[in-house]
Amino acid sequence: MTDLAEYADPQLLESPRTIRLVLRAAAFSDDTEVLDGLARSGVTSEVLRKIAHNPATTEHTLEYLVERDERWMTYPVTRRTDLTTEFVDRIARRLTDRNAIYHAASAPRASAETLRFLAEHPSAPAGTTGLVADRIAESPAVAA
Repeated sequence: MTDLAEYADPQLLESPRTIRLVLRAAAFSDDTEVLDGLARSGVTSEVLRKIAHNPATTEHTLEYLVERDERWMTYPVTRRTDLTTEFVDRIARRLTDRNAIYHAASAPRASAETLRFLAEHPSAPAGTTGLVADRIAESPAVAA
């Protein structure tokens, strides 16, 4: 799969058989190099979402996914509960897209400091402030 990601003709990635294999690799591979290679190979957003959900995907690759498509990759990346609060904070502080900011504000591993930062962000949509206030009020773990 690493070779596919590095040397494949883009038309090969459009083949129905290849798409199934790539989707399967993105969802079930435990090889971090394969996942990173796939993320950087021009695959579809469906494959990128599978990579974002795969527990074997490294933080480096997850950061790349968010950089590549901030609007649509922030949600699947920040849903993960195996991430550190520091990682979520690092992602949140780079966001500029309104949708991405809102999605990051609902991240399960976001700290109260990160949530407040997102609520005060100049690009944050109006609903972010209410979401953050509700999350901090609901959960003592977030408020800490």
